[in-house]
Amino acid sequence: MDIEQIRAFVNVASLRSFSEAAEKMFISQPSVSVRIKALEEELGVLLLDRSKAREPVLTEAGQTFLDYAYSIINLQEECREKLSGQREEATGMVYIGASTVPGIYLLPQLLSDFKKKAGSIEFNVNILDTSAVLEGVLNYSYDLGFVGLVKEDDRLTYTSLADDELVLCARPGLVPKPGHEEGVPVEIIFKYHLLMREKGSATRQLLEKKLSETDFDLDSLPGVTYINNLEGIKQAVREGLGVAVISKLSARDLVTAGAAEVFPIRDVDLKRNLYLVYHRSRVLGGAAIKLRDFILEQHRGMA
Repeated sequence: MDIEQIRAFVNVASLRSFSEAAEKMFISQPSVSVRIKALEEELGVLLLDRSKAREPVLTEAGQTFLDYAYSIINLQEECREKLSGQREEATGMVYIGASTVPGIYLLPQLLSDFKKKAGSIEFNVNILDTSAVLEGVLNYSYDLGFVGLVKEDDRLTYTSLADDELVLCARPGLVPKPGHEEGVPVEIIFKYHLLMREKGSATRQLLEKKLSETDFDLDSLPGVTYINNLEGIKQAVREGLGVAVISKLSARDLVTAGAAEVFPIRDVDLKRNLYLVYHRSRVLGGAAIKLRDFILEQHRGMA
């Protein structure tokens, strides 16, 4: 079993593209295909279903082998680093998937602090919805993930990094000041046009879950506008298009600028945590290990 065959398989599996895998490895697309075909022949199984028109798909055997393939590659890199005495000087790229709120309002500060200690390590960050981030961690597209929702899966390890809360965000003066110190009643949401995120968003999933536990239903809203971008929703709030239930953390800049007001929502628990998540079985490369350990150490210092 050749390590370059395994690398070709891993790259195609994570990128879901023979051409992108070839570009990443600086070889031709036919060379990628030849390496994977040789690997399949040696193992005696098909690893990739090539019948799909748009992209290769892992077979059941391919999904099983993927865990071993990543372990082999990362163990090789870890061995090389230790033998060369460069463990403390880890270099390379860390691939990160982050959902909107932790990706925009938590991760930049963490990476900035880390960069001061490990300037030779680089980052590739994709901001996606929570579902896509978790899928990317599971299929090894991302070394580390940052999300606002836990999806139970024995393959994933979560660590809570920060507290957050969903609040009602509205243009100043649009929502009457609550007479209750704990915030506005949940029914006030249903008096306004609501601006909502896409289905895969952790914010939307939490809101829908908590409202399902009350007597209120989203079908009772006078109107809804769906915007698959948090900053788009915030600008729509600023312009008075409607109200939104969004992260208190993400609304701070609007409030500071005097462009919005936020109100806690009574009767429903909209508190949540923001998490670091990674694949439990994956052997991370040296750069990803250093970043993960730095973040966990920072978390212990804040706890």
